[in-house]
Amino acid sequence: MLLREFLNRTGEGKAAVVGWGRGMGHKGHMMLASSVITQAKDHGADPYFVVSRTVGKDDPITPEEKLHIYKKVFPKHGHIFHTATDDMPDLTRVLMKLSEHGYTDVTVVVGADQVNALSYVKNYNGKADKSGNIPFNFNSLNVIARQETNDPSREEEGPRATPMRSVLQDPNATDEQKFAAWRDAMSPELSDDEVQDLMRKAQQRMADPEFGKAPKKSKKIKDVAETNLIKYANRMIREMRAQEFIKEGTTKLHPDHDAVGKGVTRARDVGGYDRVYHMNRLMMAMAMADGVDTRKIPGVNVDTWFEKYNTIHPMTQEEDNMVRAAMKTIPTDGKHISPFGKSHEPAGANTKSAVAKPKKNKYGI
Repeated sequence: MLLREFLNRTGEGKAAVVGWGRGMGHKGHMMLASSVITQAKDHGADPYFVVSRTVGKDDPITPEEKLHIYKKVFPKHGHIFHTATDDMPDLTRVLMKLSEHGYTDVTVVVGADQVNALSYVKNYNGKADKSGNIPFNFNSLNVIARQETNDPSREEEGPRATPMRSVLQDPNATDEQKFAAWRDAMSPELSDDEVQDLMRKAQQRMADPEFGKAPKKSKKIKDVAETNLIKYANRMIREMRAQEFIKEGTTKLHPDHDAVGKGVTRARDVGGYDRVYHMNRLMMAMAMADGVDTRKIPGVNVDTWFEKYNTIHPMTQEEDNMVRAAMKTIPTDGKHISPFGKSHEPAGANTKSAVAKPKKNKYGI
């Protein structure tokens, strides 16, 4: 397949502006893409944005998933976004394709921290390689930071990928905290469900020691292919199975979970003091309902003498004194319901044994 099929011309101009990066698809990378579009518009150039194929623990979002994000955020410019290929794996090959398209001037727009690293491409402009071939020969080739464009986001500091990865690896971070970090970092054009799905996949892949690793070389090509297919299939199965379970960290059910269920109700006692006891009382009330209407059930006592409090039952005067001393020491919302004293049989209780006393003979036996 020709590379031209992967990098079709986006316009008829002689100048091109190209963005390059691997990124996590967060708002900072959307700012980079926006800067490419703005720079191209300001200079009458054709815009291109190519996502590298780098994946691994530092890049747990696949190029295809990133491409989907870019196209959703920039629906009117979807045609400018591409992923690198095996035949077009780096920026040098991208510039070669732009040269083949007939462009005479190219500007590369990258993050400020990548300008020096990617300026190497200027060393190849108009110069022959070891084989005597000239990769590209542009009248001008510049590498600039997005902050050097006129894009409205040039003064904004975008989120970083490192905190997004770190929060997923933090054993003390809750699902709510992880989602909050990712939700804040990703573009608002993505739904909560989409962000949740990307976050879940990233966390699984970062925990997978095989993710992103190049297959080991082997003379038995067939065995290697089968092994890779098995690993790929297993990973896909894990990801698919993970979608079958309801995850914590979101207030909404996944549409698939909602579709297969017949209804879900979430409930707890007011204040959330004792969910187990509340569910017990809720179930008793359900048992008294007729299942015909949803009106309040008559005759159900909604109050209890201890409600959401713990109860303490001392067995001796010393234990009662210990309870009172402890409650004066530790700030407590409590009350002594019944004063300590000896236990008494309720009035009317039979106090005589139903078993007759054994009789003794004249010898006392």
